[in-house]
Amino acid sequence: MIEIMPGGLVGDVRPPLSKSLLHRALILSMLAGDLGQVIIPEESISEDISATLQCLMTIMKSDDGDEIELFCNESGSTLRFLIPLVAVLGRTAVFTGVGRLPRRPLREYERIFKGSGVRLEFPDGDHYLPLRVSGRLPAGRYEVPGNVSSQYITGLLLALSAATGNSEIVITTKLESEPYIEMTRDVMRAFGVFTSKNENVYTVGGGQRFFREKPYIAEPDFSHAAFWYVANYLGSGIDILDMSPCSSQGDSEIIPLLGALKDYSASPNARSKNSCFTVDASQVPDLIPVLSVACAGTFCTSRIINAERLRLKECDRLAATRDMLTRLGVKTEQNDDELWIFGAQHDPGEPIFASCVIESYADHRLVMAAAVAATRAAGPVRITDYSAVNKSYPDFFRDFRRMGGKADELDLGKQG
Repeated sequence: MIEIMPGGLVGDVRPPLSKSLLHRALILSMLAGDLGQVIIPEESISEDISATLQCLMTIMKSDDGDEIELFCNESGSTLRFLIPLVAVLGRTAVFTGVGRLPRRPLREYERIFKGSGVRLEFPDGDHYLPLRVSGRLPAGRYEVPGNVSSQYITGLLLALSAATGNSEIVITTKLESEPYIEMTRDVMRAFGVFTSKNENVYTVGGGQRFFREKPYIAEPDFSHAAFWYVANYLGSGIDILDMSPCSSQGDSEIIPLLGALKDYSASPNARSKNSCFTVDASQVPDLIPVLSVACAGTFCTSRIINAERLRLKECDRLAATRDMLTRLGVKTEQNDDELWIFGAQHDPGEPIFASCVIESYADHRLVMAAAVAATRAAGPVRITDYSAVNKSYPDFFRDFRRMGGKADELDLGKQG
């Protein structure tokens, strides 16, 4: 457990490199035959990135006839990106994982691969890990619903670029989280691999050459910078370094979203019982925990909609976010897959949130969101399982302390 005392943060911070970009670039560099093409500073090697890197090294070091085990730790991106890759390469692999990952949905791949010659076996049943993949996925036409995780679409785009012929990915319903798909296409272009889009169909050319003239360096991660942007929104003075103003990262939406929230709170509509500030979670699911903290710190009513996929993250992130806000003294209501947040009026410099203990559910984004909220609390805020930040941002609390944050680990077993 960690205890955070209230107080603003001041200084500069350079967030770790984008986890989303690194997953994609590592896969493409493996297909180019050289994982060394991707430069990753030590501070950006999170547990998720390490999982992808180790799995790719296992694939590269094994022979075609080997059955390999790919341990994905708790990384959903690693798992969903590598399943179709292994299938296109015609390798036999057993995927394993820990935490909530073994229970995250995979059934969609069974439907996508039907009739392709790829075999998916779940020894423990129920379509959960472990998963054994065998057979070879050929180039062809594959249909994917747009309202499931965009990781399925990204996985197919990356994998089918290594197939011997042209392929089409047909999106059968309204596409959610499209920025993540466009990010994938951007990274593919950076490795000399091109795709096209015509309405709801993505075309991937076969036989393309994976190539880069110079090492690939990802830009800093907006999903992690978002915590510092919200800290500033609540009154801190942080200079967030090296963020690209024209990033393809979908979570760069944190900047216009915070601007829109501020503008809305100053408008006459903010005081109306029939009006609210609305956020579509389907487009920015990873921002919801910390954005909800910003909403709670704003004197208006906010409504988060289309949040059903948050239930399938490292925890039921929608319920966990509401629980965090409730413990912080914020009034909320939940209606199916919507969350209503009723921000109360407060004077500048006064506490916004209550002193409390936050149950993080071992979710890295909940830990960091709670830490940001704690900077404007009435007293100490304790957060359980704070080491969950190692999943994506291992140096979060080092950066937090360097900017004046007061965060102390507690050994509750020695307290008396």
